[in-house]
Amino acid sequence: MFGVFVGALSSMSPPSTALETPTDELQIRARDLETALNLFDEIVASTPSDPIVYERRGQILVDLKRFTEAIADFNKSTELSPANYVSLGLLANRGLAFEGVADWRAAIRDYTKAVDLGREIGASEPYILNSRGNCYASIGEYDKALEDYTESANVFSGMRNISGTIYSSSNAALVRVQLGDEETAITELKKVARRAPGSIDMRAALAAIYWGRGEETIAEEYWGWACDKINSGQVTENGPVLD
Repeated sequence: MFGVFVGALSSMSPPSTALETPTDELQIRARDLETALNLFDEIVASTPSDPIVYERRGQILVDLKRFTEAIADFNKSTELSPANYVSLGLLANRGLAFEGVADWRAAIRDYTKAVDLGREIGASEPYILNSRGNCYASIGEYDKALEDYTESANVFSGMRNISGTIYSSSNAALVRVQLGDEETAITELKKVARRAPGSIDMRAALAAIYWGRGEETIAEEYWGWACDKINSGQVTENGPVLD
């Protein structure tokens, strides 16, 4: 978890006395989420005034897709934290929980706070930008979605994170279709398809666009490739390729 005291910009977290053993960490890392949740239930019961344990339990609840309960824990953590303390991790995870209950605008609010906080301390948040882009797309604000996807892709590219670059770039290309810019979308989708030859989604998207334009032969070529030459993100010819 990363947190800052607003004004001081310290990476210190509120003091926590509950997390004194590595047991809970081991359970989380082993993805034994139900056991981890039970442990945190016990910790919360023994230290009900510690904001950190509510945040950590909230993270587990998000992974378990129990989003409403997660939001309640994140809110409780915020309530118990010092007034000038903000957790970037809490904002990002609560945003994800709001997405889980389709409260797009609440998710955007938390993601925006997380992005702004990241910029204030000199951190880049490409994953959060991409997530906020998803929310904007969900409410039809495609221009804002495109801005977030594009910035996310640029940050990933600067980090040499190829999979992240491909992911955000493909989202940017798809939202261009919603904006009516099919030519640019096709160009970008082809770029992504070349960089990720095992991507079924990119070829399916190209097939759909060409089919809608009445270019059925090209559409069938892309669809045939997606169906016949890719198996679960791997090209069957010339060896395996990551999606």
